[in-house]
Amino acid sequence: MTMQTLFLCGIYPQPHKVDIFKNSKRGYQFAAQNLQEALVEGFIQNKINISIVTIPFLSTFPLGYRKPIVKYDFSKFNGIVSTKCTSFVNIPFLQQFLSTAKKDVFEWCRSHNGNKHILVYSLNSNLMDIAIKAKKRFKDVELTVIVPDLPEYMGSNPIYNALGLKERNIKWIYNNISYFNNFVLLSEAMSVPLGLDNHEFVVMEGIFNSNSQVIENFEFEADTKVVLYTGALSQKYGIDNLIEAFLLIPDSSYRLVICGDGDAKEMVQEKALTDNRILYLGKVSHESILAIQKKASLLVNPRTPEGEYTKFSFPSKTMEYFASGRPVLMYKLPGVPIEYFDYCYTLDELTIDALSKKISYILSLPTEVNERIGRKASDFILREKNPKNQVIKIVELINRA
Repeated sequence: MTMQTLFLCGIYPQPHKVDIFKNSKRGYQFAAQNLQEALVEGFIQNKINISIVTIPFLSTFPLGYRKPIVKYDFSKFNGIVSTKCTSFVNIPFLQQFLSTAKKDVFEWCRSHNGNKHILVYSLNSNLMDIAIKAKKRFKDVELTVIVPDLPEYMGSNPIYNALGLKERNIKWIYNNISYFNNFVLLSEAMSVPLGLDNHEFVVMEGIFNSNSQVIENFEFEADTKVVLYTGALSQKYGIDNLIEAFLLIPDSSYRLVICGDGDAKEMVQEKALTDNRILYLGKVSHESILAIQKKASLLVNPRTPEGEYTKFSFPSKTMEYFASGRPVLMYKLPGVPIEYFDYCYTLDELTIDALSKKISYILSLPTEVNERIGRKASDFILREKNPKNQVIKIVELINRA
């Protein structure tokens, strides 16, 4: 990729991540942040000339974020990639109208000669609209979009839904994807609803960025076996099934540790009050999550393969779980490439009783057995799914277009 590349995204600028985390009442986008950082790292490692314009993915003031105005200084990602954070009014329905994003993107287009490429993160209609306007205004601009989720499965404000704006937004997205030259999909099944030909897309299910690891000291109680879940607390992701399965296990030395936030938070807190073996740690920083994962006895993703959306989804926690070097238990989700199931424990039966028995079985195995499968999973992720290897797929897609 010899052309100049702009990453138009929602990444949190590195110098301001702590401030954004502290001011986020809800909706801090851990998964999106991690993937965007890994993408940028991959472009750096592949020696691609890239710049960033970001409209940080924040919940709105006052319910989701503590500040009504968002304005951060220019910065550099890893001291290398120039990062322009657009200023905007962070109030519902005003964000996209009172933002400097379009001006920032147009300035980048004017200041770079020759072929230019704008890489958009997600089917976010605001980001898409800015990129499309740039393509119409500047003839030498091509567009690629990374699709972590299809629009019909993306979360949105309840008021937004009630007013029918989500449905209208979805229609706009599908009507305008033809402006994009290339697509990076997290699962191959996404190509069907998007109506894509094979030459238009590449599947890149995720990236594990080992540079994101920060070693912190974290220890559980001695002589306990810890089952860990980290991620969004939602019934559709199976957190209630995991808790019920754990409660069927009588062993007093077992612990279920849960980190995260979401609409099932109150249920998790109530269950923790009924059984002191359940520990809810709340919303935890990504650095702390990585440290906690490395100390667990078993990492569980209780999301079942039920529902059409699972074809279009690759759970971001999968790579983090594998990279921890600890054993992982998950269902055979259709959006997860089959190669992953060689490196973890899996379940076919969807009952709570089956999940409970599988957890007990794994924790009863000799320590060296679980350590071996954990090491194999970690080696696989670090070797095959690192930023350089995954981003080169995007580079090759764009170069052959």
